[in-house]
Amino acid sequence: MKKNLTLTKLMLVALMAILPLSFYAQKKQSKPVERYFYLMAEGGLAFNHTDIANYGFVPFYQDLNHDGTKTFVFNDGYVFKNLNGKLGLGYQFGKVMGVNAKFGTARLSGEKLSGGWFDRMVVRDDATATPYNYLQMNESTFMEANLNLTFNFSNLFFGYNPRRVFNFIPHVGIGGIRYHAGAVNDLNTNTEIAAAKTDAEMTYTVPVGAELNFNVARMLDIYLDYTYTFMGNDGLDQVNKFKELSNQINSDMYSSLNLGLRLKFNKKPCDIDRMARESKSIGMTVNPQPLEEKDGKVCFTVTYEVPAEYFEKEAVMNITPTMSYKGGQVALDPVTFVGEKVKAEGDFRVPYKTGGTFTKDYCVDYVPGMEDGVLTATPMFYVYDGKIYPTQDEIVKNTFFTQGGDRVIAKGVNVPVVACEVNNLKTSIEENNLIVTWDGDAESYDIFISKDEMPKENTAATVAGVKKTTYTFTDLEPGNYNVFVKASCSNDYHKVPVGDWQTAPAAEIVPTRTLICTFFFDYNSSDLKTNTKLNKQAAKALAARLASGELFNEVIIEGWASPEGELELNNNLADDRAKAAETAIKNQMKKVKVDAKKFNFNVKGFGPDWNKFIELVKNSNIKDKDQIVNVIQSSKNREKEIKNMINVYPELEKDILPLIRRAEVYVK
Repeated sequence: MKKNLTLTKLMLVALMAILPLSFYAQKKQSKPVERYFYLMAEGGLAFNHTDIANYGFVPFYQDLNHDGTKTFVFNDGYVFKNLNGKLGLGYQFGKVMGVNAKFGTARLSGEKLSGGWFDRMVVRDDATATPYNYLQMNESTFMEANLNLTFNFSNLFFGYNPRRVFNFIPHVGIGGIRYHAGAVNDLNTNTEIAAAKTDAEMTYTVPVGAELNFNVARMLDIYLDYTYTFMGNDGLDQVNKFKELSNQINSDMYSSLNLGLRLKFNKKPCDIDRMARESKSIGMTVNPQPLEEKDGKVCFTVTYEVPAEYFEKEAVMNITPTMSYKGGQVALDPVTFVGEKVKAEGDFRVPYKTGGTFTKDYCVDYVPGMEDGVLTATPMFYVYDGKIYPTQDEIVKNTFFTQGGDRVIAKGVNVPVVACEVNNLKTSIEENNLIVTWDGDAESYDIFISKDEMPKENTAATVAGVKKTTYTFTDLEPGNYNVFVKASCSNDYHKVPVGDWQTAPAAEIVPTRTLICTFFFDYNSSDLKTNTKLNKQAAKALAARLASGELFNEVIIEGWASPEGELELNNNLADDRAKAAETAIKNQMKKVKVDAKKFNFNVKGFGPDWNKFIELVKNSNIKDKDQIVNVIQSSKNREKEIKNMINVYPELEKDILPLIRRAEVYVK
């Protein structure tokens, strides 16, 4: 019977069936593959399946006696005398498929008892026929080498899991054997019918088997392997030396049952499963705690603390905080953390050895119901595959991921109640200006000012919609003033309705100094030219005031310089301009026959007037006026900056600086 040919065909059919399934399984699964080289060593029992063997791999066999009875007989220790050992190396290049090469040696012996199906005449090569009670094959030794494909059926049918404890892994291969056949004896007559082979013979082999693998650690497996090997000839037991009448096996076979160790040389895998299991070690805190609503927003900072030796170097972590409340939820901006070997940028890069602390600011529109809501976050992990997926929906759709547990990092939102009140209402007087101040947190305020009348509920405000808690009334006439302030609040979810008028203490505006004219001067000059248009207007206003007969006893003259020159020069110019204005006033008094000695002259120069410069620029039509003001206010060398800007903005020299070179005249 040509059993070897049939089994070989069956093996090839099985291989063709397994290959498509293995590729399908690799494509179907999305978990990252751990590819690695490995070394292996195994040893154990060898089993003889040649013509001269009436047992398999058990220490007892069943014998058929001449009288037809059966006896169970111990096999004289052949099972435990036939040993083998193998060394190998391999590579696992898929979730299911791998390849390895094995090199080994073994010894085989066996016997075939008479009285059974082998009890017949055996014809020698010399054509002589001799009856034998039973045959014995002495020790045959061989060396073998083969190349095998392996198939992890556990991953194929139950999903890829590199940490599975037990795996069932069939294998099939092709190889060769180099053997020395042992002598064949007739133990009944103690005669040798075939001498041991001194010359080695070679043939091909086809090993088929499976192993049960126990995953001890990331780099170490223990396995139990059974392999059945088909040989390409019938020479291992030398039965081909005889011409047996029937039932001869055309090709020899042997098998092995070995216990082995496999040492894997794979880099440490990116263990996102561990990261998910230990995700509670990531600290997540918010500030403020509890959250607070302000101006319709809930703004807060989340601090993420990643512990040392936690974040895998090729891992990516996505955290998307979610505010959940009755009636809805709001997903906040996702945050992406990347390991130190990820070749792409995220929001934060986390070193493996040290970990780190990272902060992210968030703002979300307040929605009624958030005061009883919760802020949660669920870390999601995946291995970097050349692309960063910014949202958790994209992660789920495109790659394998693991997920930590839901974390509650904040509960509820404090919504402050704004009292629609006016507190600590005060007034103060500066010359003819009335300054009103108060305390409050309303949206806006209305102010009513009157010399005598109290406001009513429907009284129209003098000033409505003031956004600050201070307001100044300027250039008021002398007199007693009553001031009333009312807070305006919308009937909103956290604010009370519009409040009532609050009364301030009465304030009195008393007469103070009055500006009657201003004289202007040329650049770097204190000569008062009375023939210019502005100075003629100033002299006319002075004459009218003197002719009006209005009582005053003090004349105040303030001199100013434009700020583009040196400070000392400007101080002197301001003094000289004030004195020049004093001379002009006294000359005018002499013309209208007013005795200047009756008046107290207060004459003083104030140097460069930066405040007037900024005021005039702000009220001008210069294109970059805001930029000019910012430069002047922030510069440590304003004189240099203003000289540079005059070259860029000629309007400064033409329209602004001439109005600063002046002397102002007040009476009191």
